Amino acid sequence: MRTHVLTLRSRVIQRWRPQSSKRSHSSIDILPEVKDALQAGRPVVALESTIVAHGMPYPQNLELAKDVSQIFRSKGVTPATIAVKDGVFKAGLHPDELEDLAKSGEEGRAIKCSTRDLPLVASKYYRQIQDKTNISSARIANGNTSWGATTVAATMRLAHAAGIETFVTGELLCQVAYLLIHRALKVSNDCWMEGGTGGVHRGGELSMDISTDLIELSRTPVIVISAGVKSILDIKRTLEVLETFGVPTGAWQSDEFPAFFSPASGVKAPTTFNDAMDVACAWAAGKDIGMSNGMLVAVPNHDPAGSAVEAAIQEALNEAASAGIEGRDVTPFILKNVAEKTRGDSLRSNISLVKNNARVGAEVAKELSNIKSESSDVSTKIIQTAKLPSNDVTNCRVICVGGAVIDTVAKNIEGNMILGTSNPGKIHQSDGGVGRNIAETLGRLGSEPLFYTAIGNDELGRGLLQRLEDECGVITNHKSIYTADGIGTAQYYALNDESSTLIGAIADMDVLMHIPIPEVDDLNEVEFLVLDANLHPNHLIEAARRGVEARCKVCFEPVSVPKASKMMTLDFLQCITYAFPNEDELFGMAKVFDENIDISSDTDSLERAASVLLFNMKSDASIVVTRGRHGVMLAANQHTGEEPVFRHFPTEKITNIRSSNGPGDTLCGAFIHALLQGCDNAAAVKFGMKAAALSLQHEGSAISPDLSSLKV
Repeated sequence: MRTHVLTLRSRVIQRWRPQSSKRSHSSIDILPEVKDALQAGRPVVALESTIVAHGMPYPQNLELAKDVSQIFRSKGVTPATIAVKDGVFKAGLHPDELEDLAKSGEEGRAIKCSTRDLPLVASKYYRQIQDKTNISSARIANGNTSWGATTVAATMRLAHAAGIETFVTGELLCQVAYLLIHRALKVSNDCWMEGGTGGVHRGGELSMDISTDLIELSRTPVIVISAGVKSILDIKRTLEVLETFGVPTGAWQSDEFPAFFSPASGVKAPTTFNDAMDVACAWAAGKDIGMSNGMLVAVPNHDPAGSAVEAAIQEALNEAASAGIEGRDVTPFILKNVAEKTRGDSLRSNISLVKNNARVGAEVAKELSNIKSESSDVSTKIIQTAKLPSNDVTNCRVICVGGAVIDTVAKNIEGNMILGTSNPGKIHQSDGGVGRNIAETLGRLGSEPLFYTAIGNDELGRGLLQRLEDECGVITNHKSIYTADGIGTAQYYALNDESSTLIGAIADMDVLMHIPIPEVDDLNEVEFLVLDANLHPNHLIEAARRGVEARCKVCFEPVSVPKASKMMTLDFLQCITYAFPNEDELFGMAKVFDENIDISSDTDSLERAASVLLFNMKSDASIVVTRGRHGVMLAANQHTGEEPVFRHFPTEKITNIRSSNGPGDTLCGAFIHALLQGCDNAAAVKFGMKAAALSLQHEGSAISPDLSSLKV
């Protein structure tokens, strides 16, 4: 929705101020579950309903809504979807109501409600109250429930009225885009999702159109976390209007204001928020001097698909200018044009950016909870454009500490490679790193690991973490990630010939020496601490020691023969409960203690090498040795002090092998997941081998996404 203003800067719209600091709940139908949580002071999050009614076709929209709600419930947060049902303002919906809302958009029973529409859609209910009419009987007589799907602005207003202090939005599909794409273009599987705020439309100096989102920001005390201003709008003039309204505005970890799909707009940000504490302190300072407006935090979207969508937008803008399209006709033209050009890229980029906003919002929420404003009447609300995963790790059962690397492989495709010049070929980039791979495996299987690593202060690192959290179910927080200035995110570049034989490679791994390690207090509730050998040796030893002090089972992934050999000290080995070497790493580690070890793939040599290591490890220690096509060997100490026990697990024949980059890491992560589910070591090995087979047959990334459907 939009409102007209006489000018874009010269006229300041009078901001709304409530008559009383006390908010009335009498006009809001609050779900009992939500009301109980509010009265008990437990966290409640408001969710807007446009995402459900107009965001995606049914039943995908319902599945998304349930997924979002489940995330909050798993973290002890009560979700409250805001909507208007048959004229009744609702804060929280029953499951059957949520499903009916999800169907209502396609059935034409839902209208998009901004702030101005709220009294209009509620007038029917209020009239029936005055006439002493039973609204339920009226609805039954009519045959269908009607819904008001609330926008960002309307949800802010109703959440505030209900006393809900946190607001998360993933508003999808503005009304114009919905009509153009789904009706005119007949496209059912591609949609636009809004993760940015509205603003001044291009040509706004002629049409005088400005989004209600900006007006609501000027008068309702919320923190709005979004992907910036939609790039189809006039970003520069939007920032000028926000300045006129006195809305504090800044970009997240960037000097440039983001343009929704793209992190770059060419417009300098009014300020930069370097971290969540910056946001929280600015918010508290504003409340302490009586500011009653909101704040806008614009989070850059680093998804690669966003670049393609942004390019299509710029191309559409040029076409509009060439065709002489101006004023209010520009936006519909661009939406239709870009929808035709991008198809799935727009949806994919939107999903990524809303999840990225959620991660930032989680950090801000945590910092806000730690800051007590002197004004007791200050309401702390967060508005986001996505799911809001909590970074509270109280219930975390497994922590992974290790490397996160961007792997790039270039392969020549036409004849013999000619050195000293360019050659036609294919280049593939993927996420890697042993610790990262293990964390992804655990995340995809549902163990929700917390991941500790170090990245550079660059797009590669931020994108890597974003994908790990958004797509893989891995948790990070401000303590677990070290962002290094002046050092790039770890990268591995390989150059292969036409037969995929390695010609040469370069590894830039300096940042991994800065990987942080958990404190003992962070490990008190953790059952498994997984360490890879990418850490600085001193840090690795200290991490293992802390794990033992916190009574964790410490797991070690050697990474490589040279790195593993450096760690073969008694101080370190005696902390380890599980080790996961391959054959070469096993022999390399054993030779540190016995130089006469016979290096051979026969069973006796392997058992001898494992015995040497187990002798120096904990009394309940086990070694899981991956042997490629020969399967897996499990070697375990016995508490009685007798000789170790060995079991050999042959591999099943796999005919469609497409990758050998991640099966070992997959086996490690799946083994630990199985232990968390109550399996013994032998059953865990079998499950790990089943998971590793999926990664062997997957091409494009080290870890197979199909792990998500694998059950113990």
